[in-house]
Amino acid sequence: MKALPRPSSGYSETVCCAAISESGEWKRLYPVRYRHAGEAFSRWDIVNFQAIASSRDKRVESCRIVEGSIAKVGETPAKYRRQLIEPLITSSTDEATALGRSLTAIRPSSVRFVHRKKSESQVAAERQAYVRAAAQLDILDEHVDPFTPTPYHLAFSFEDVAGKHTFQCGDWETHATFWKWSKKYGAQDALARMKQKFEIDYSRDGVVFVLGTIAKRPTQWTLLGIVRLDDGPYQPSLF
Repeated sequence: MKALPRPSSGYSETVCCAAISESGEWKRLYPVRYRHAGEAFSRWDIVNFQAIASSRDKRVESCRIVEGSIAKVGETPAKYRRQLIEPLITSSTDEATALGRSLTAIRPSSVRFVHRKKSESQVAAERQAYVRAAAQLDILDEHVDPFTPTPYHLAFSFEDVAGKHTFQCGDWETHATFWKWSKKYGAQDALARMKQKFEIDYSRDGVVFVLGTIAKRPTQWTLLGIVRLDDGPYQPSLF
């Protein structure tokens, strides 16, 4: 799962990723210079990387990535994807906190896709931050255009065993879907199609939300990824 890229004073532009290790444990990968360092990978790709302990981020799942060490080595077959995530699902973020986790997955109910248009000044400020970040390229970096911020706040309201929640959506793929569909259908039609996709199609067939805490606010959770994943009985082994 890839969060939206963030401007960084030290790395130009960085991405935080949630991953699952071979031993079935959550890992938080940061900083990943996804668009700059040839470290691009897709949601279900299998990657190798080098990491060291972070001196700042003490969350148990966090890994500080050695820049340039990420290498794609394969892809998780579709038939194994549910078996990879299902053992890590908790009933709520409260349960995840009790287990000492700062990353978790839940199966939400009563999902509602929420959007609110940003002000022109906010979009302009975000755009300028990405322009400044893009200008901080290392001499060996390949040029990339500044990241374009989404003109809407995207969020999801849902329920779990702990009650009702509304979380801002920091999932890069969800925002990428907005841009892809808005170019094809227009912004309002794109938002309507996303509402159908998440509230009707995903809720009917099965959906998982991947959630993580914020380093500076460890009790606050945010939405990192939306995964279409079948519900119902499953085989709890990869082999």
